[in-house]
Amino acid sequence: MKSINRICIFSFLFIVPLAAQIDTSYSTFPDSMYTVGRITISGNELTKNYVIENEMALHVGDMITHEAVDYTRERIYNLRLFTKVTINVLPDSADRATLLVQVHERWYFYPFPVVGFKDRDFKKLYYGAGLIHNNVAGRNILMYGQFALGYDPFVSVGYVDPLFGFKHQIFFSTHVSYSEQRNKSLVSLQSGPNFDEKRLGADVSLGKRYSLFSTITMTLEYLNLLVSDNRSGRTLSPGGRDEFFSLSASYRYDTRDLADYPRIGTFFAVGVSKIGIFNSVIDYQRYSVDFRRYIPVGSDVVIAGRVFTNLAEGGTVPNYGHVYFGYAERIRGHFKKILEGDQILGSSIEIHIPVIQPGYIHFNQIPIEQFRDFRYGLNFALFADAGNTWYRSEPLALNRFSSGYGFGFHLILAYSAVGRIEYGIPYGQNVTKGEIILDIGAAI
Repeated sequence: MKSINRICIFSFLFIVPLAAQIDTSYSTFPDSMYTVGRITISGNELTKNYVIENEMALHVGDMITHEAVDYTRERIYNLRLFTKVTINVLPDSADRATLLVQVHERWYFYPFPVVGFKDRDFKKLYYGAGLIHNNVAGRNILMYGQFALGYDPFVSVGYVDPLFGFKHQIFFSTHVSYSEQRNKSLVSLQSGPNFDEKRLGADVSLGKRYSLFSTITMTLEYLNLLVSDNRSGRTLSPGGRDEFFSLSASYRYDTRDLADYPRIGTFFAVGVSKIGIFNSVIDYQRYSVDFRRYIPVGSDVVIAGRVFTNLAEGGTVPNYGHVYFGYAERIRGHFKKILEGDQILGSSIEIHIPVIQPGYIHFNQIPIEQFRDFRYGLNFALFADAGNTWYRSEPLALNRFSSGYGFGFHLILAYSAVGRIEYGIPYGQNVTKGEIILDIGAAI
């Protein structure tokens, strides 16, 4: 959750001046000399062994290489259950070795503040609280409840079980929420003053993980949307309330070592959604594709790229169903520019150059054990973005794309937090019109 990541970033910057022990130690072993004889896991007081083993790329009988050990370590950290993960190789014979996986568990059950700025706009403050348990019974089950007041108030509860049927690798999730969201559509604003959308929603997902990298998911969603000021186009139903079910299917292939800030791997997701089931008013389809690639160059530099699209087909797309740049998706150099349409196409490329290699800082002075180990790292980044939205009645015109480029620093922190400070420049315009970007989370 982004509110937790914001707190991690500010907390880290505050406590770094405290006396700390920097851990840069790694086990040394000859590459491709040993195979895995056995795997020993320690430090997981609550987490079940099979939860960790389920994410490992190394198994008994596999050849041990530095690349495979590093990749497996990041996959385990990617569970978001541990503050620190180390893997040591202990030779047992001339050609076999034990993998000693040592983890330091996070704080699993805790209240947390919900605070932030909607759409990265400092005028749109929201604030509240929540309660979370992200490792129920040590099975990586997530349960949470949260609420927020201020801009776009909401309340939501959720349950996610990634190992609902462990033997057959079945996962299950469900969420229920109520929110009052300020309208985002510029098209809707043309018919009168701005308004709120009162949304009551729920979803249920069931999926299967076919391998370490491949999953298929089916999702059934319900939405009841009521506008506070009913005018033409704001809902498809004449009464100002749209109520409907949707059914989605998606396939995901993900070989990234660390989803929060990958160094290597491929992410590919494709989905189709039927918006409005057995509904004569709301009746259209969406097709989405998201492809990302992370290529290490040499031993340190990483080239990251992304191409994505979301296309509509069928009946009329309501204004609240439009896609945008300027909210969740951004074009750096045009960071605050809002582009709206039925369909969207975007691309990004980044070059990550390590300034400080990832490691851990241990703070003996912190009384809570789960907060003594802080992951850290710093990258210098070069980037370029491009994208556009359009309506189905319009052709896709490449000469109308907005694009920008720039540079910045990416700070890698504990609890899977990433902070970015960047300078974006709009392509083809005066460089004095560049913009400073402060954001959380990886852009690609």
